Amino acid sequence: MQSVRSKVRSVEVDLDNVDDNISVDGNEVIYDVESSRPDNNEQDGVKFKYKLDDIPPWYACFAFGLQHHLSMFGSSLLFPLIMANLFCVPASEKNTVISQLFSAIVITEAVGTFLQTTFGTRLPIVQGIAGNLYVPASVIMATERWKCRDSETDLNFNDTENTTVENEVTYKERIAEIQGATMVAACVQIVLGLSGVVGFLMRYVGPLTVAPTFSLLGLALGEIALANTKMHWGIASLTAGLIIVFYLYMGKIKIPYPWCTVKKQRRCYIDGAKIFMLFPVILAILISWLFCYILTEAGVFTDDQSDPSYQSRTDRNAESIASIPWVWFPLPFRWGVPTVSVAAVIGMCSGVVTSIIESIGDYYACAAMCGAPPPPDHALNRGIAVEGLACVFAGMWGSLGVTSYSSNTGAIAITKVASRRVMQWTSLLLFIFAIVGKVGAVVASIPAPIVGGVMWTISGLIVSIGVSYLKYTDITSTRNLSIFGFAFISGVMLPVYLNSEPGIIQTGSFEADQVLDIILKTGMLVGGLVGFVLDNTIPGTIKERGLLSWREYGELDAENKGMKSYDLPFCMSCLRKWKWTRYVPICPTFMTKKE
Repeated sequence: MQSVRSKVRSVEVDLDNVDDNISVDGNEVIYDVESSRPDNNEQDGVKFKYKLDDIPPWYACFAFGLQHHLSMFGSSLLFPLIMANLFCVPASEKNTVISQLFSAIVITEAVGTFLQTTFGTRLPIVQGIAGNLYVPASVIMATERWKCRDSETDLNFNDTENTTVENEVTYKERIAEIQGATMVAACVQIVLGLSGVVGFLMRYVGPLTVAPTFSLLGLALGEIALANTKMHWGIASLTAGLIIVFYLYMGKIKIPYPWCTVKKQRRCYIDGAKIFMLFPVILAILISWLFCYILTEAGVFTDDQSDPSYQSRTDRNAESIASIPWVWFPLPFRWGVPTVSVAAVIGMCSGVVTSIIESIGDYYACAAMCGAPPPPDHALNRGIAVEGLACVFAGMWGSLGVTSYSSNTGAIAITKVASRRVMQWTSLLLFIFAIVGKVGAVVASIPAPIVGGVMWTISGLIVSIGVSYLKYTDITSTRNLSIFGFAFISGVMLPVYLNSEPGIIQTGSFEADQVLDIILKTGMLVGGLVGFVLDNTIPGTIKERGLLSWREYGELDAENKGMKSYDLPFCMSCLRKWKWTRYVPICPTFMTKKE
């Protein structure tokens, strides 16, 4: 116990009113410093079950990791389906290719998550398939060279035996084209991170840039939630309602369970755990899943596959589950040697820029959710570089690349579990799901409306997190309100207009049209750029802009060791001794001053 002792000659002490941290020992007054400090698991009034550097028990890591995996599973399941159509896979091979793409995506997410939580920003943030890269990929596949031919379109619906071999090469060539473009664009992302360009630009990014970016990101997640929710509003509403009831209404209820200790003295007792607060997502999914199973067996859901409510059936993938092997290890370059073209690389680079902006916003939000200081420049640089490296692996396996997932940040806000060890367990679970085909197939049978219900609650939370960044600014300032409002509405209007008027951008250059179309259709990128430009050009004081509070939030006193959370897990003593590491943008000692 750390304490402070003070010699006193004579003192009158009211023992009834003395502070609990003060004790009197003879002629000494003892003040217990450690007990006077706030709870180590409490940050800004928010009580955490496990903080960033805490290590929960393995069984808790498994349960929390499973919850994170289920939170992101919707995208992992959705993209193999739409990518199979994008690459014009013939019907005779579609189920096999979808399972291969699923394994490739999940193992890439596993590698990316482990690298990011261990060597990247070291924040508890999950790496999932980059939906931002699907837009340029679809534009590339729509060109004359790669678009589906009528004969191939027929193959997708009429399974014939004499055309499989001919089209096998065709869809593999399409995948190889996207693989090559993804890997080259990822190398650009690695260079941006290693060179320190990302960290330098973040010096000019404040709350008025992050707030509209993150709020619009929540709206984008809301569109994904709607796409799944509208298949059956009842099931989705049940899932969302259960999450709200478990977390907000029943979160403080402790479920008793017996427990025994073996340390010091062996004893057994009845303890209590806030199960509803820790596992609201898993509980909601399991209950809704069971309900869908009962309704499926009772014949309530239709057998018509063209009916949206068919996606609520739990047996819709029964044949695929039976046909998928127990063990399936995805191999790199399964579809051939990647090919590279200038137009494809330019298009994918535009998607990478969007992914970088999204990831940086996720880093800041994740740090805020974990009670950690905003990530320093070296952490941002390292995080983007690691994401680029993971995207290279994604290109090798045939996936679209990875990016940080904000939905899991919302899960941290709900569960109050911010340990990076949980995310490392999540990467292990992702790896298991990738190689054990049956497990992935069973989880893939989760009805789409249940995924929509989970995304419904999380997307709303993400929007509110984005708006909460305005607390650092002078919210009564007309300048700030105008910047945020104009940036936000711009990020809503432009994508809606361009989606309603396809082909409206005509610059005379296909590559330029493609890049502009991708950028202007990405609402969070539009909102973030507008907020960034206006905030750095319109006159305003540092305090008014929120930069003062923003920087103070990141400054730690001598006793706060929060910045050590961004240190590398090895060789830190050597890095602090070597002076040249101060000039390496990804080193934790980057540009630091000697004490």
